[in-house]
Amino acid sequence: MKKSIIYRMLLSTLLLILASAPATAQSLTEQADAAYTADDYTKAIELYNQAIASEGTSTSLFYNLGNAYYRNGQPGKAILNYHRALKLDPTNSDASENLEFVNSKIIDKPVDNDSLTDKVTDRIIGFMNADAWAYTTAALFLLFMLGAAGYIFINSVTLRKSSFFAALVLLFATIFGIIVSVAAANRQTDNSDAIILSESVQLSTSPRQPKDKSEEALLLHEGTCVHIIDSLTVPGISENPLWYEVTVNKEHRAWINASEVERI
Repeated sequence: MKKSIIYRMLLSTLLLILASAPATAQSLTEQADAAYTADDYTKAIELYNQAIASEGTSTSLFYNLGNAYYRNGQPGKAILNYHRALKLDPTNSDASENLEFVNSKIIDKPVDNDSLTDKVTDRIIGFMNADAWAYTTAALFLLFMLGAAGYIFINSVTLRKSSFFAALVLLFATIFGIIVSVAAANRQTDNSDAIILSESVQLSTSPRQPKDKSEEALLLHEGTCVHIIDSLTVPGISENPLWYEVTVNKEHRAWINASEVERI
């Protein structure tokens, strides 16, 4: 009898814990939304970050966090989170529009140096998110299998020909879908791009603070996106020993201290 009561108590406690977990995470988002509406952007930032830590990342949370950072006068953090929102869902038009708007306000405005091939590739990969591309590819593969089965088992010559050509087209479509799905998944997990968060930073021709004008490469400002191509931990430096070799707008190449940027 006592064991039965103990089991019931443990089961009730477990159910309460499981039931309260999503509610707590949801309440953080609601509190963050309320703080944002009340123009308490510092509180909203804190709560959105807590919600991300509690319930995981999502394109909407990164988007809302980016809005809060912009309203709080932190364009670098805003750009960082709009990029993160778009990595999870490149079809998030609100994040895309806000990113374009904030980029127009910063000092070092982005320069479009992409080739036509790169632009077309980006448009195709960004047409859907990685999960949607994976589901579409799986559906195409199932249709290919149906077409192949029709070619094998249907007795009618006309229908067999139709099934063969349909299966052939679907095979190429499936291969294309696989390639794009892999590219979309890789883009979602890639963190080689970073955003400068300092108000301004002097990049160097070598992995150290410039000693004179000859070692100064570029002066960049908050919100600028850089592409990390290499990293180096400089020995003998106790504070911020990590340096990144970066490119800017696919042209300029220089070194920047890792403490000045945050990876997307």
